[in-house]
Amino acid sequence: MKSKVVELKPIKETTEDFERLEETVRQLWRKNLYVPLMKALGYPGTKLTNAKDDLAQALRTGRITYYRGQFSGRLSASVSKELKDLGAQWDRRTGTFRLAQTSLPHELRAVIAGSERQFRAKIADIDKKLAQILPEEIADKLQATKIFDTSLWKVQREFADTVKNITVAPKLTDSQRQKIAAEWNDNMKLWIRDWTAEEIRKLRGEMEKTIFTGNRYESAVKTIQKSYGVSQNKAKFLARQETGLLMAKFKETRYSDAGIMEYRWGCVAGSPKHPVRPWHKALEGKIFRWDHPPVTTKPGEAVRRNNPGEDYNCRCFARPIVRVNRESKIADKE
Repeated sequence: MKSKVVELKPIKETTEDFERLEETVRQLWRKNLYVPLMKALGYPGTKLTNAKDDLAQALRTGRITYYRGQFSGRLSASVSKELKDLGAQWDRRTGTFRLAQTSLPHELRAVIAGSERQFRAKIADIDKKLAQILPEEIADKLQATKIFDTSLWKVQREFADTVKNITVAPKLTDSQRQKIAAEWNDNMKLWIRDWTAEEIRKLRGEMEKTIFTGNRYESAVKTIQKSYGVSQNKAKFLARQETGLLMAKFKETRYSDAGIMEYRWGCVAGSPKHPVRPWHKALEGKIFRWDHPPVTTKPGEAVRRNNPGEDYNCRCFARPIVRVNRESKIADKE
């Protein structure tokens, strides 16, 4: 007897599914890594602003620096005027004021020497702090089990609604679901630990280099801010990747347990900024089994087989299908 392929409503992820996790990870790094570094540097805010201090005060606070005959940094109108009064010449190409050290007043030389010692001491303090930060301690502060559990609850609810006219799905208790969420929280901790350790290593090297740059203070601030920017992107990637992978694996398990072993591959629309991979696009509309997924890697790369959403940053989705007798009531309902 001939059978009919019935396609079930797909369960798709949305940005809401990973935004809470992204913000949790971002704040974890911000609070435990970057804010302490900015405080050690004596930085008051999140953006550099022009100050109306006099030249000596600007040097003391690190708003401007003097290096090899050049004054550089955030040069306010009052500081620029004072430099001109001292005979400094504006260099349009480098955006600095030039004045030989021998032309500086004695008291200003003392301020410059003191500010350099102070800056070196700050960098040494920052390096000490970085050396004392334990990546595993930061990772252990992650509390994302409830976030993962919410994602699983969503999948379970939509799954149950999808298959209610098809089959009786095996029950999943709250404790079973929470156990899965806790396991993924632990997995996320490993990602955070490893990335934090690598970024600390990079930061220590980059902060050491700022001692030998002309605009030392601002260079140090930008180094920390750049690393923080990288951490934000990493938080977004990890949240999207891990949440998507969790939900993909969970859907695979639930449908398989219900005896629904096949699906039709679906792709998102994509955009010029985030296009769909051609080798994933080629799978769209084709039918596969959960227990025998297709090859999802670029031609020429080491072969990997994945179901939708399981490959690296994959946004594809599965349209589960069942094969039913054409004369059955189930088929009529669908």
